[in-house]
Amino acid sequence: MTLDASLPILLALGTAATFATSATLVRFGVERSTPLVALVVTLTVNILVLWAGTLLYYDVSLDLWALRYFILAGVFAPALGRLCNYIGIQRVGVNLSVPISNSNPVVAVILAVLVLEESISSVGLVGILLVIGGGILLSTVRGGETRQYKRTDILYPILGAAFYGGTQILRDLGLDLVPLPALGAAVNLTTSWLLVCGYLLFTSSADQLSVRDPSLVYFVPAGIASSIGLVCLYSALQLGQVVIVTPILNTSPLFALAITYLVARDGELFTRRVIVGTCCIVGGVSLLSVVT
Repeated sequence: MTLDASLPILLALGTAATFATSATLVRFGVERSTPLVALVVTLTVNILVLWAGTLLYYDVSLDLWALRYFILAGVFAPALGRLCNYIGIQRVGVNLSVPISNSNPVVAVILAVLVLEESISSVGLVGILLVIGGGILLSTVRGGETRQYKRTDILYPILGAAFYGGTQILRDLGLDLVPLPALGAAVNLTTSWLLVCGYLLFTSSADQLSVRDPSLVYFVPAGIASSIGLVCLYSALQLGQVVIVTPILNTSPLFALAITYLVARDGELFTRRVIVGTCCIVGGVSLLSVVT
């Protein structure tokens, strides 16, 4: 395989690995801090990196009306989606939260069928059933002595998947008007960041933030890792075929399993249900990515 052919695959693998790394770093950080602080720090790092890259490599002209779908999407995700995912990581761990949150394409496909009247193939239906089956398996996992959590805690990554999946429809509509994913992502993230900052000021929650917060040693690298992942994502999609790149991107939960096994084995779940459920979700989402 030539370098030109393998580069998109390597970039897609880099995206999956860096997203999993970011989630694991957040897991360590929220043991000492809160998901809200993790959200603010990672979003801040993301927008700095994305805007720097966008302004450096593209001729950008801001048409707010053309960008309206990305702005509207920013009301829900990544802010609410990521916050729910981080709460899920704090309460049920990386190995349960990440696969469920990554099932968000199912929500996007269902909404596309119901709202946009799009069709779905029999292969896509198999993908949805695999994701649902994997989600059911993960939701029935018992923590045992490794990790204790309430049954209702699993709702946080489910809500995260719902927010991400719902906003994907808006992003798809936005790309029809502004065919520059990096700019759309920068505007999307900036909207979320402004809303989060507004919430902190309105509720006087800004006191939670401190440059001396020990969790920053985890949250800042987590933001850098996810930023690198976003850059790799856009590069992979630009250089390679979607049907090859997208399924590889969805292997992030498998990377999360491997990384947590190496560095956070004592605080994570590695039961047969977790592994099978994760593989079902990855396989189902990959099928959806290929046929949609």
